[in-house]
Amino acid sequence: MSNSSSRSVTADAGTARPASVSRHRLAAGKGTPGDWGLAWALLLAFPTAWLLVFLIIPVAVVVVVSFFEPTLSGFNRVFTLDNYRLLADSDVFIRTLSNTVINAVITTVVTFLLGFWVAYYLALVVPDLRRKFALFIIALAPFFTSFLIRAIAWIPMMGREGLLNTALLNLGITSQPLDFLLYSDFAVRVAMIQLYLLFMVSPIFFSLSTIEPAILEAARDSGAGWWAILTEILLPLARPGIVIGAVFVFVLSMGEFATVRLIGGGKTSSVGLGIQNFVTYIQFPQAAAAASILVLVTVAGVVVLFRYGRVAEGL
Repeated sequence: MSNSSSRSVTADAGTARPASVSRHRLAAGKGTPGDWGLAWALLLAFPTAWLLVFLIIPVAVVVVVSFFEPTLSGFNRVFTLDNYRLLADSDVFIRTLSNTVINAVITTVVTFLLGFWVAYYLALVVPDLRRKFALFIIALAPFFTSFLIRAIAWIPMMGREGLLNTALLNLGITSQPLDFLLYSDFAVRVAMIQLYLLFMVSPIFFSLSTIEPAILEAARDSGAGWWAILTEILLPLARPGIVIGAVFVFVLSMGEFATVRLIGGGKTSSVGLGIQNFVTYIQFPQAAAAASILVLVTVAGVVVLFRYGRVAEGL
């Protein structure tokens, strides 16, 4: 009887021990693949659901509506390609799409040319960590105000009677106000560069912050000039940040419509502004078709940036 009881106790202990060991291993980060699979599934469930509900499903709905037949009050659920034919045959839409892409490319290139050196100064020239991040917070200061306020602030700055034209007239540089400084493609591009510059500075700053100063010192001691250091050390190591910043700026610029409306003053346009006009006149299928084309062109631009930026090699 005692032997049977001892065997039972031993069996129960043997059964409980693996469970106890499993719990200890899981607590120590040594769980089984199944445990980690469940943990990752739970961890990714919320962001996946978020993307599904707020990105994938809305984009799918837009694409589906773009194939519906438009009516005066909305649309009929009848399949048609007329919405895309209308846009493809419209010289106005083609010019607007081209202008949107050109504005986005110019904004991306100029923000890189300006933002790289700002990020370089903050990351590698400023020696003190506290001062470095203090300057970075100061660079964030414009983002403490509303986007619309920052856009509208360009009107008194660049208008015919604005600060810049007044200064040029008082200095005798021009004899009359420069009209292209406001309500033009030039004005829209300048405003977009200012609005999106920090989206380029931030990722480049964090990429450059990972570079050890000793690497640059060793390159200088080896006789490398500033151009060699820039092209063979700084740019390759900052490539992930450059590509990510370029994607941020390019995508935001492609979808821009508020700045185009405020600063363009009706003399310039964008696909985003055209979509808003379609929606205003209850032309939902045409708006959806224009939005689908805009998304397609934007995704193509992002693919080109990642492809030729070869960002995966720098991560």
